[in-house]
This record gives sequence, C-alpha cells and structure tokens, in this order.
Amino acid sequence: MIYILISIIILLLFFVIYLFVNNASIREEHQNNMEKLEQIIASLNSKHQLLNNQVLISDDYKSNYSNDMKALGDEVVELQKVFIEIISNGNYN
Repeated sequence: MIYILISIIILLLFFVIYLFVNNASIREEHQNNMEKLEQIIASLNSKHQLLNNQVLISDDYKSNYSNDMKALGDEVVELQKVFIEIISNGNYN
C-alpha cells in the first residue's frame, strides 16, 4: 500500500515539474509575442503619422488649388466680358 502511495506521489511530483517547465516555456513565448506586438504597434503609429502628414499636405494643396481655380475662373469671365465689349463696340463703329 505504501509503495502505491509513494508511486502516486512521485507521479504527481513529475506532473507538477512538467507543468512548471511547460508554464515557463509558455511565458517565454508570450513575452516574445508581446515584444513583436509592441514593434508592430510602433510601426503602425509611425505609418499613421506619415499618413496624417500626407493628408494635411493633400488638404492644403486641394484648398490652394480650389482657390486658384476660382480666381482663374473669375479672370476668364472678366476677359470674356471685355472681349464681348470689344466685339460689340467694334461692330457698332
């Protein structure tokens, strides 16, 4: 009877040691995954900043382009009016 109890205790002891070793390897793997995740997050943050800067540049360009095209359109309309006046005055003279 004692031999059975001792063998069960030894088996349980080996099982506990196995669990500790397995837990240590799982912790190490988890730590490696966390480091990779932190690197990915840092990379994504830098890409996010770059994209935000590009959006700001694009918005500024779009705003300037829109204002310039409006001014150019106004100039074209003014020139058309002047040409119509010149043509009209030329026909009457």
